[in-house]
Amino acid sequence: MMNRSAELLFWIGRYLERTENHTRLIDVNYHMRHELKGSADQQECVWERLVTTIGSEYSWNKSDDQLNETTALALLTFDRTNVNSIYTCIYQARSNMRALRQLLPDELWDIMNASYLWLKEQDIHNIVDQSPHLFYQRIREWLAGINGTADSAILRGQEWNFIQAGKYLERTENMLRLLQTVYSNLVQDRFSTIDQKQYNRMIILLKSVGGYEAFRKFHADDVTFEKIFEFIMLNSQFPRSVSFSLSSLETSLLAIKQHEYQLASLSDQAIDLTARVKEVLNGMKAEGDGLDLLQEMMNSCHQLDRTISENFFQEEFVEA
Repeated sequence: MMNRSAELLFWIGRYLERTENHTRLIDVNYHMRHELKGSADQQECVWERLVTTIGSEYSWNKSDDQLNETTALALLTFDRTNVNSIYTCIYQARSNMRALRQLLPDELWDIMNASYLWLKEQDIHNIVDQSPHLFYQRIREWLAGINGTADSAILRGQEWNFIQAGKYLERTENMLRLLQTVYSNLVQDRFSTIDQKQYNRMIILLKSVGGYEAFRKFHADDVTFEKIFEFIMLNSQFPRSVSFSLSSLETSLLAIKQHEYQLASLSDQAIDLTARVKEVLNGMKAEGDGLDLLQEMMNSCHQLDRTISENFFQEEFVEA
């Protein structure tokens, strides 16, 4: 496979996963914002922390607008200068798919294109005047359609493997960043990680990763950050856990190595790094090693991203 095609496929996986993650975070935080009782300043703090969680603080710092519910939704959804906005992610995923239409099923392109054209006609006023929850729910539904079509229609060849590699690397980073933000906020607010008074925050955290029902099967009503941290980091059955995501990433990289023989020795670097990150994760204590561990793993993910790029996407490593 041409290195440019592999890179575009990899980033399709990343952009779609990023869109799905950000849409759920925005939707859940909007839907449950009144559960976090407090002053107007505290409500604004919710949006400030959401902007940080999604990684859009740089774009916000360049803006002169005051951060509130409306401006936060506009920044995270429609801002074309924000590389992490929903619009930007969908636009980039669609652009990559358009360049690779000969490699992907037509029905996948049809859903992607129709979704982009619909989103292009929307603006923040449409959301606020109608229903933000229904708006983000619609995006989540057609993302489910895209993922379902990809799952049922794409051959399990290199196109699939590169999309999955991007998807699970992005998912790993998203989960680590979310835990970092919540953990930092608990420390900043001087709450214990097992403080039952933070029940509403913990419910929002679980719903933000789609893990509320799954968590309850393992821990019932023992809803503390300590248990949630362990669940999101280590649970091998939860598809959004860091452990599950890294195992799936490793599987995709091994499949790429198996099919791309000329890259076999090079791809070992990425596979070995993934294995080392998993070893660090599996060796953590059940109660969690705190912010240092999260930062260490985030740094490893960034290194893994660079290693994958150097191994698979650099022109000199791939036969034309």
